[in-house]
Amino acid sequence: MKNNALVLTNVVRSRLAPLLVAGLAFAPRASAQDTTAQSLPPLVTTAEGEKAKFAGVVLDRRGDTVRVREGNTALHTVLLTPDTKIGTPNGLFKMSRKKRDESTIIPGLMMQVEGRGGPDGMVIADKVRFSKHSMNTAQQINVGSEMTRNQVAANTDSIEVVKRRLADSITHVNARVTNLDNYEEKISTVVNFPTNVSDLVDGAKGVLDDMIGRISGLKGYVIEVKGYADTTGSNPHNLQLSQARAVSVVRYLELRDIPLRRILNPTGFGSANAIATNATPDGRAMNRRATVRVLVNKGLANNGGRH
Repeated sequence: MKNNALVLTNVVRSRLAPLLVAGLAFAPRASAQDTTAQSLPPLVTTAEGEKAKFAGVVLDRRGDTVRVREGNTALHTVLLTPDTKIGTPNGLFKMSRKKRDESTIIPGLMMQVEGRGGPDGMVIADKVRFSKHSMNTAQQINVGSEMTRNQVAANTDSIEVVKRRLADSITHVNARVTNLDNYEEKISTVVNFPTNVSDLVDGAKGVLDDMIGRISGLKGYVIEVKGYADTTGSNPHNLQLSQARAVSVVRYLELRDIPLRRILNPTGFGSANAIATNATPDGRAMNRRATVRVLVNKGLANNGGRH
Protein backbone atom coordinates (compact mmCIF):
# COMPACT_ATOMS: atom_id res chain seq x y z
CA MET A 1 0.00 0.00 0.00
CA LYS A 2 1.62 3.27 -1.12
CA ASN A 3 0.68 6.59 0.45
CA ASN A 4 -3.06 5.82 0.42
CA ALA A 5 -3.30 5.77 4.24
CA LEU A 6 -3.26 9.53 4.75
CA VAL A 7 -4.76 10.63 8.08
CA LEU A 8 -4.69 14.02 9.76
CA THR A 9 -3.08 13.71 13.19
CA ASN A 10 -5.63 15.73 15.06
CA VAL A 11 -8.46 14.02 13.13
CA VAL A 12 -7.17 10.66 14.37
CA ARG A 13 -7.18 11.98 17.94
CA SER A 14 -10.68 13.41 17.51
CA ARG A 15 -11.87 9.92 16.61
CA LEU A 16 -10.64 8.51 19.91
CA ALA A 17 -13.69 9.38 21.99
CA PRO A 18 -16.40 7.81 19.79
CA LEU A 19 -14.28 4.76 19.18
CA LEU A 20 -13.74 4.33 22.92
CA VAL A 21 -17.47 4.31 23.48
CA ALA A 22 -18.06 1.89 20.62
CA GLY A 23 -15.19 -0.35 21.72
CA LEU A 24 -16.45 -0.58 25.29
CA ALA A 25 -19.87 -1.53 23.97
CA PHE A 26 -18.50 -4.71 22.35
CA ALA A 27 -19.22 -7.95 24.20
CA PRO A 28 -18.52 -11.60 23.35
CA ARG A 29 -22.28 -12.32 23.15
CA ALA A 30 -24.52 -10.45 20.71
CA SER A 31 -27.51 -8.70 22.22
CA ALA A 32 -31.09 -9.50 21.29
CA GLN A 33 -31.14 -6.41 19.08
CA ASP A 34 -28.11 -7.49 17.05
CA THR A 35 -29.45 -8.25 13.58
CA THR A 36 -26.13 -9.20 11.94
CA ALA A 37 -27.21 -12.81 11.40
CA GLN A 38 -30.50 -11.65 9.90
CA SER A 39 -28.70 -9.54 7.32
CA LEU A 40 -26.54 -12.42 6.03
CA PRO A 41 -27.58 -14.75 3.19
CA PRO A 42 -28.33 -18.41 4.05
CA LEU A 43 -25.45 -20.74 4.89
CA VAL A 44 -24.93 -23.28 2.12
CA THR A 45 -23.47 -26.72 2.81
CA THR A 46 -21.74 -28.75 0.12
CA ALA A 47 -22.14 -32.52 -0.13
CA GLU A 48 -18.97 -34.51 0.51
CA GLY A 49 -16.97 -34.85 -2.70
CA GLU A 50 -19.22 -32.46 -4.65
CA LYS A 51 -17.36 -29.88 -6.75
CA ALA A 52 -17.80 -26.24 -5.78
CA LYS A 53 -16.87 -23.04 -7.58
CA PHE A 54 -17.96 -19.55 -6.58
CA ALA A 55 -16.78 -15.96 -6.07
CA GLY A 56 -17.40 -13.83 -3.01
CA VAL A 57 -16.05 -11.57 -0.29
CA VAL A 58 -14.27 -12.86 2.81
CA LEU A 59 -16.56 -12.10 5.75
CA ASP A 60 -14.29 -13.35 8.53
CA ARG A 61 -11.59 -15.90 9.27
CA ARG A 62 -10.76 -18.16 12.19
CA GLY A 63 -7.52 -20.04 11.66
CA ASP A 64 -7.86 -22.07 8.46
CA THR A 65 -11.65 -21.63 8.32
CA VAL A 66 -12.97 -18.74 6.22
CA ARG A 67 -16.55 -17.56 5.73
CA VAL A 68 -17.17 -16.23 2.20
CA ARG A 69 -20.27 -14.24 1.26
CA GLU A 70 -21.49 -14.81 -2.30
CA GLY A 71 -23.45 -11.58 -2.75
CA ASN A 72 -26.95 -11.90 -1.29
CA THR A 73 -27.24 -15.50 -2.49
CA ALA A 74 -25.20 -17.71 -0.19
CA LEU A 75 -22.73 -17.90 2.68
CA HIS A 76 -19.98 -20.54 2.35
CA THR A 77 -17.59 -21.97 4.91
CA VAL A 78 -14.22 -22.63 3.27
CA LEU A 79 -11.35 -24.68 4.69
CA LEU A 80 -7.79 -23.78 3.66
CA THR A 81 -5.30 -26.66 3.67
CA PRO A 82 -1.55 -26.95 2.99
CA ASP A 83 -2.51 -28.17 -0.50
CA THR A 84 -4.65 -25.12 -1.32
CA LYS A 85 -3.13 -23.19 -4.19
CA ILE A 86 -3.42 -19.45 -3.55
CA GLY A 87 -2.45 -16.95 -6.22
CA THR A 88 -3.07 -13.82 -8.27
CA PRO A 89 -2.87 -13.29 -12.06
CA ASN A 90 0.64 -12.37 -13.16
CA GLY A 91 2.61 -11.62 -16.30
CA LEU A 92 2.03 -9.42 -19.32
CA PHE A 93 -1.23 -11.10 -20.32
CA LYS A 94 -2.16 -12.27 -16.79
CA MET A 95 -1.84 -15.89 -17.96
CA SER A 96 0.50 -17.04 -15.19
CA ARG A 97 -0.07 -17.04 -11.43
CA LYS A 98 1.91 -15.51 -8.59
CA LYS A 99 1.80 -17.67 -5.46
CA ARG A 100 0.41 -15.95 -2.37
CA ASP A 101 0.62 -16.83 1.30
CA GLU A 102 -2.41 -17.81 3.42
CA SER A 103 -1.93 -14.57 5.36
CA THR A 104 -3.33 -12.65 2.35
CA ILE A 105 -6.78 -14.20 2.95
CA ILE A 106 -8.29 -11.44 5.10
CA PRO A 107 -11.77 -9.92 5.62
CA GLY A 108 -12.86 -7.75 2.69
CA LEU A 109 -10.94 -9.77 0.08
CA MET A 110 -12.90 -10.49 -3.12
CA MET A 111 -11.81 -13.94 -4.33
CA GLN A 112 -12.73 -17.00 -6.39
CA VAL A 113 -12.82 -20.42 -4.77
CA GLU A 114 -12.64 -23.87 -6.39
CA GLY A 115 -12.86 -26.97 -4.27
CA ARG A 116 -14.93 -29.92 -3.10
CA GLY A 117 -17.30 -30.69 -0.29
CA GLY A 118 -15.87 -31.98 2.97
CA PRO A 119 -17.44 -34.35 5.52
CA ASP A 120 -18.95 -31.49 7.52
CA GLY A 121 -20.48 -29.49 4.66
CA MET A 122 -17.56 -27.09 4.31
CA VAL A 123 -15.77 -26.49 1.01
CA ILE A 124 -12.21 -27.78 1.05
CA ALA A 125 -10.41 -25.26 -1.16
CA ASP A 126 -8.23 -26.60 -3.95
CA LYS A 127 -7.66 -23.18 -5.55
CA VAL A 128 -8.14 -19.60 -4.34
CA ARG A 129 -7.68 -16.76 -6.82
CA PHE A 130 -7.89 -13.00 -6.38
CA SER A 131 -6.53 -9.88 -8.05
CA LYS A 132 -3.75 -7.74 -6.64
CA HIS A 133 -6.23 -4.84 -6.77
CA SER A 134 -8.64 -6.71 -4.50
CA MET A 135 -5.80 -7.63 -2.14
CA ASN A 136 -4.77 -3.99 -1.82
CA THR A 137 -8.36 -2.94 -1.15
CA ALA A 138 -8.77 -5.57 1.58
CA GLN A 139 -5.51 -4.50 3.21
CA GLN A 140 -6.66 -0.88 3.18
CA ILE A 141 -9.98 -1.82 4.77
CA ASN A 142 -8.23 -3.77 7.54
CA VAL A 143 -5.84 -0.92 8.30
CA GLY A 144 -8.88 1.33 8.66
CA SER A 145 -10.33 -1.16 11.19
CA GLU A 146 -7.14 -1.46 13.22
CA MET A 147 -8.19 0.92 15.98
CA THR A 148 -11.62 -0.66 16.27
CA ARG A 149 -10.10 -4.11 16.75
CA ASN A 150 -8.00 -2.72 19.56
CA GLN A 151 -11.18 -1.57 21.29
CA VAL A 152 -12.70 -5.05 21.06
CA ALA A 153 -9.64 -6.56 22.73
CA ALA A 154 -9.85 -4.01 25.53
CA ASN A 155 -13.59 -3.98 26.17
CA THR A 156 -13.34 -5.11 29.80
CA ASP A 157 -10.76 -2.53 30.77
CA SER A 158 -11.32 0.89 32.24
CA ILE A 159 -11.41 3.93 29.97
CA GLU A 160 -7.97 4.99 31.15
CA VAL A 161 -6.49 1.59 30.29
CA VAL A 162 -8.15 1.71 26.86
CA LYS A 163 -6.67 5.17 26.27
CA ARG A 164 -3.19 3.88 27.03
CA ARG A 165 -3.64 0.94 24.68
CA LEU A 166 -4.97 3.21 21.95
CA ALA A 167 -1.98 5.51 22.27
CA ASP A 168 0.21 2.82 20.69
CA SER A 169 -2.25 2.36 17.83
CA ILE A 170 -2.38 6.10 17.17
CA THR A 171 1.42 6.28 17.23
CA HIS A 172 1.65 3.50 14.64
CA VAL A 173 -0.95 5.17 12.41
CA ASN A 174 0.79 8.54 12.63
CA ALA A 175 4.11 6.92 11.78
CA ARG A 176 2.67 5.54 8.54
CA VAL A 177 0.75 8.48 7.18
CA THR A 178 1.24 11.93 5.74
CA ASN A 179 -0.09 14.91 7.71
CA LEU A 180 -3.10 16.59 6.09
CA ASP A 181 -2.63 20.00 7.70
CA ASN A 182 -1.93 21.37 4.24
CA TYR A 183 -5.25 20.13 2.82
CA GLU A 184 -8.63 21.83 2.69
CA GLU A 185 -12.11 20.61 1.79
CA LYS A 186 -13.03 21.13 -1.85
CA ILE A 187 -16.18 19.01 -2.23
CA SER A 188 -18.39 17.18 0.27
CA THR A 189 -21.40 14.94 -0.20
CA VAL A 190 -23.58 12.46 1.71
CA VAL A 191 -25.14 9.17 0.61
CA ASN A 192 -27.88 7.43 2.60
CA PHE A 193 -28.80 3.79 3.19
CA PRO A 194 -31.95 1.80 4.04
CA THR A 195 -32.21 0.20 7.48
CA ASN A 196 -29.62 -2.51 8.15
CA VAL A 197 -28.24 -2.24 4.58
CA SER A 198 -24.68 -1.43 3.53
CA ASP A 199 -25.05 -1.79 -0.25
CA LEU A 200 -25.41 1.39 -2.28
CA VAL A 201 -28.84 2.05 -3.81
CA ASP A 202 -29.15 3.62 -7.26
CA GLY A 203 -29.77 7.09 -5.84
CA ALA A 204 -26.58 6.93 -3.77
CA LYS A 205 -24.61 5.82 -6.82
CA GLY A 206 -25.98 8.81 -8.70
CA VAL A 207 -24.78 11.16 -5.95
CA LEU A 208 -21.31 9.63 -6.11
CA ASP A 209 -21.29 9.82 -9.91
CA ASP A 210 -22.02 13.55 -9.66
CA MET A 211 -19.14 13.99 -7.22
CA ILE A 212 -16.78 12.00 -9.46
CA GLY A 213 -17.68 14.29 -12.36
CA ARG A 214 -16.88 17.36 -10.26
CA ILE A 215 -13.42 16.11 -9.28
CA SER A 216 -12.45 15.38 -12.87
CA GLY A 217 -9.28 17.34 -13.55
CA LEU A 218 -8.42 17.97 -9.91
CA LYS A 219 -4.87 17.21 -8.83
CA GLY A 220 -3.33 16.71 -5.43
CA TYR A 221 -6.61 15.50 -3.92
CA VAL A 222 -7.52 12.74 -1.47
CA ILE A 223 -10.96 11.39 -0.51
CA GLU A 224 -12.11 10.80 3.06
CA VAL A 225 -14.99 8.36 3.64
CA LYS A 226 -16.84 7.90 6.96
CA GLY A 227 -19.76 5.56 7.63
CA TYR A 228 -22.54 5.96 10.20
CA ALA A 229 -25.65 4.14 11.45
CA ASP A 230 -28.78 5.02 13.38
CA THR A 231 -29.46 3.58 16.85
CA THR A 232 -31.77 0.75 15.74
CA GLY A 233 -29.34 -2.12 16.45
CA SER A 234 -26.76 -2.86 19.11
CA ASN A 235 -23.56 -0.84 19.33
CA PRO A 236 -21.33 -3.65 17.97
CA HIS A 237 -23.67 -4.27 15.04
CA ASN A 238 -23.96 -0.55 14.25
CA LEU A 239 -20.19 -0.18 14.26
CA GLN A 240 -19.79 -3.07 11.82
CA LEU A 241 -22.63 -1.77 9.66
CA SER A 242 -21.17 1.74 9.50
CA GLN A 243 -17.78 0.31 8.50
CA ALA A 244 -19.44 -1.76 5.76
CA ARG A 245 -21.16 1.38 4.44
CA ALA A 246 -17.86 3.22 4.20
CA VAL A 247 -16.33 0.23 2.41
CA SER A 248 -19.22 0.12 -0.09
CA VAL A 249 -18.49 3.72 -1.05
CA VAL A 250 -14.78 2.97 -1.51
CA ARG A 251 -15.51 -0.07 -3.67
CA TYR A 252 -17.83 2.00 -5.89
CA LEU A 253 -15.24 4.76 -6.26
CA GLU A 254 -12.73 2.08 -7.19
CA LEU A 255 -15.09 0.72 -9.86
CA ARG A 256 -15.36 4.25 -11.25
CA ASP A 257 -11.56 4.35 -11.68
CA ILE A 258 -10.70 6.48 -8.66
CA PRO A 259 -7.17 5.31 -7.71
CA LEU A 260 -6.90 3.69 -4.28
CA ARG A 261 -3.94 5.94 -3.52
CA ARG A 262 -6.42 8.84 -3.52
CA ILE A 263 -8.69 7.27 -0.86
CA LEU A 264 -8.11 7.45 2.87
CA ASN A 265 -8.86 4.45 5.07
CA PRO A 266 -12.67 4.05 5.20
CA THR A 267 -13.82 4.30 8.81
CA GLY A 268 -17.09 3.43 10.54
CA PHE A 269 -18.31 5.39 13.57
CA GLY A 270 -21.44 3.42 14.47
CA SER A 271 -24.28 5.62 15.70
CA ALA A 272 -21.93 8.39 16.88
CA ASN A 273 -22.11 11.93 15.48
CA ALA A 274 -25.83 11.83 14.69
CA ILE A 275 -27.01 14.76 12.54
CA ALA A 276 -30.69 14.28 13.42
CA THR A 277 -32.80 12.77 16.18
CA ASN A 278 -33.04 8.99 16.26
CA ALA A 279 -36.51 9.24 17.79
CA THR A 280 -38.24 9.63 14.40
CA PRO A 281 -38.10 7.62 11.15
CA ASP A 282 -36.97 10.70 9.18
CA GLY A 283 -34.20 11.42 11.65
CA ARG A 284 -32.95 7.83 11.58
CA ALA A 285 -32.99 7.90 7.78
CA MET A 286 -30.68 10.95 7.83
CA ASN A 287 -28.29 9.22 10.25
CA ARG A 288 -27.93 6.10 8.07
CA ARG A 289 -25.27 7.65 5.89
CA ALA A 290 -21.73 7.84 4.60
CA THR A 291 -19.99 11.18 4.24
CA VAL A 292 -17.48 11.75 1.46
CA ARG A 293 -15.07 14.68 1.45
CA VAL A 294 -12.64 15.61 -1.32
CA LEU A 295 -9.58 17.32 0.18
CA VAL A 296 -7.11 19.26 -1.96
CA ASN A 297 -3.63 20.46 -1.14
CA LYS A 298 -3.94 24.12 -0.08
CA GLY A 299 -1.22 25.25 -2.44
CA LEU A 300 -2.92 23.57 -5.39
CA ALA A 301 -6.36 24.74 -4.25
CA ASN A 302 -5.20 28.36 -4.23
CA ASN A 303 -4.07 27.89 -7.82
CA GLY A 304 -7.38 26.42 -8.89
CA GLY A 305 -6.47 22.80 -8.12
CA ARG A 306 -6.78 21.82 -11.80
CA HIS A 307 -4.40 20.45 -14.36
